[in-house]
Amino acid sequence: MEQVVSAKKTNVLLQFGLMSAVASILIFVVLYLGGTSFFSSPVAFLAYLVPVVFSVLACRKAKQENEGYLEFRTALKITFGIFVLTTLGSTIVSYFIFNFLDTGFAESMKQVTIEKTQEFMVKFNVPQDQIDKAINKMITENIYSLGNLIKAFFQGCIVWFIVSLIIAAIMKKKKPVFSE
Repeated sequence: MEQVVSAKKTNVLLQFGLMSAVASILIFVVLYLGGTSFFSSPVAFLAYLVPVVFSVLACRKAKQENEGYLEFRTALKITFGIFVLTTLGSTIVSYFIFNFLDTGFAESMKQVTIEKTQEFMVKFNVPQDQIDKAINKMITENIYSLGNLIKAFFQGCIVWFIVSLIIAAIMKKKKPVFSE
């Protein structure tokens, strides 16, 4: 019985994880087609909601398939798996676009990122020498290199794990030890 339930959980994870990854990639492409101003606008933050929605939907489906119950551990595996698949898909597409398809767009995005970083640091009264140091590092570094994107992927996974813990805690429903 455990193998059947486990296969269903994996199916839910893969099904919703791939749907979330595809949706995130489509949003990424739409943002790219909208240009740097659209890509760096508040609308772009809606892309972070996609994996959250798919994670909740996947946990609901897993709960339905398990008589209305979902262990925390299972909910965490499903949720985090969806976040990892989504982040991986977006990372691969961004690497391809920024390094092969449109390197000019990558330079434009780098400039916008530098400007936004500088505005943010000034707003929070960061000393000018630290601002200059951070900006110079960004200017000389390829922020869309494979190494930097891999590092960003793992940093994103850490953040998504924390979000996964929250979603799993909300979505769990433990089966009673004694049932009628």
